[in-house]
This record gives sequence, structure tokens and C-alpha cells, in this order.
Amino acid sequence: MKVFRFALAAVLTLLAFFAPAQTTRRREVTREAPPPADAVSVDSIVAALYASVSYPAGGSPDFERMRGIFLYVGMLVPPVKPGQEIMGTDIDGFSSRFQRGAAARKEKAEGPTGFFEKEIARRADCFGNVCQIFSTYESRHTASDDKPFERGINSIQLVRDGKRWWIASVAWDAEKPDLPIPPPYQPAAK
Repeated sequence: MKVFRFALAAVLTLLAFFAPAQTTRRREVTREAPPPADAVSVDSIVAALYASVSYPAGGSPDFERMRGIFLYVGMLVPPVKPGQEIMGTDIDGFSSRFQRGAAARKEKAEGPTGFFEKEIARRADCFGNVCQIFSTYESRHTASDDKPFERGINSIQLVRDGKRWWIASVAWDAEKPDLPIPPPYQPAAK
């Protein structure tokens, strides 16, 4: 009986010790509502996504804005090469990955580059509180570059909680010589 009481006391002590950490962690991942303009419509949240990932030379994505438009469990899934493992990440992981890349460029003595991504075409399928968007993008190093250095498609999954839209995930792939952007996802002819 003494062993049981001792074990019970030890478990309760450990629970009491770790309970504040768990409560704090839950508070850390709670997302506050972003400015209403960022989440009021599908158009506004997609615009906020593109604005948050774009930055001038020496800058970085606006990770706080991203945290305000993504679900706290929201995922970013970059393209992979054949044979690579698919590795999705949350906003914090995406931020860490960006910081590592910036540090590697600095170590190689490569100058800082900017990144400006803009939507050039969109196909959306929405039903009720869910929306799947294929958003064709172009990426440039400066907003005024004549030609993009990359084009591709973002697959964006959105959900609405009755008050606002949230990004549940973004997966993307870049156009390649053997993988051109199909005509239905190209910008409309002018």
C-alpha cells in the first residue's frame, strides 16, 4: 500500500509540474483573429498569403501575418524531387527553414535577394465552408523584374469557421520544362 501511495504521489507531482507547460503551449498555438481585411473573403485571404510570403532584399516573409491566416495546425508542403520524402511543415518550421536558407546564402557570400510572388490565374472550387484553390503564381526577385524566375501552382485549402476564412494548407509545385503549366491554369488571354 505504501508503494502505491508513493507511486500515486510521484505521478501527481509530475502532473502538477508539467501541467503549466501544457497550458502555456496551448496558449502559444491559439491564433488571434487577424485584421478583418485579411480573412473576410477568399480573395482577401489569398491576397494576404501572397503579401505575407513576399519580401524585399534583406527582408523576410511576414511570419506573424502568416500565423494570423493559417490554422495553428496549418501546413506548408513544398515540392519534392523524385525519391525524396514529402515533408510538410507549420509556420514555425517554415520560418526556421527560411532562417537556415538565409544563413547558408550569407555563408556562401551570396547577396541577399528579395522574393515577390503574385497570383496570375486562379481556379476555385468552393462548397459551404470549404474551398480548394489552384492559384497559378509567378516569382520575381524584385517587384519590378520584367520576367519571373519561376512559375508554378499553389494548391490552397481554405476553411471558414462561420466568422472568417483560415488557410488549412498550401502545397505547391514549380513549372519545369517537362512539367509546363496546363492551359486551364494559365492566365486568360488579354
